[in-house]
Amino acid sequence: MEAFKIGSLIFLPLFLLSCEGGTTFTKVIKNDSSETVTVKLYQSVLSNDQTFNIGPKQKKTIFWTDNERRFVDETYECTAEIDSVELSVSNGKKLMKSMLDNNNWDKDSKGGRNSMEKCTFTITDSDLE
Repeated sequence: MEAFKIGSLIFLPLFLLSCEGGTTFTKVIKNDSSETVTVKLYQSVLSNDQTFNIGPKQKKTIFWTDNERRFVDETYECTAEIDSVELSVSNGKKLMKSMLDNNNWDKDSKGGRNSMEKCTFTITDSDLE
């Protein structure tokens, strides 16, 4: 019995330390405009396409996934998981900046065993025409 306790004290911490981490990927649309925005997202990661209605002054998470054993570096681009996107704005307005341009996203990264890549695309009235 004593050998079992000693073995448990040795192998349990090793088992817990061997658990691998990963990265949580999140994409958020922040609608700071006075219009309603509808986003249809086509993603390579998911087989089903999704449509999101985002009202004025609201934000919505349009993509979330947690990938074990996947880590990225500073070259990760927020548009990586997006194949294409359809975006429409109320009152017939058009968005003048592209969601497929990585420079239009704000990225918040956290490294380590439980990494995070949170990307936010902000729409303001000045982005609409």
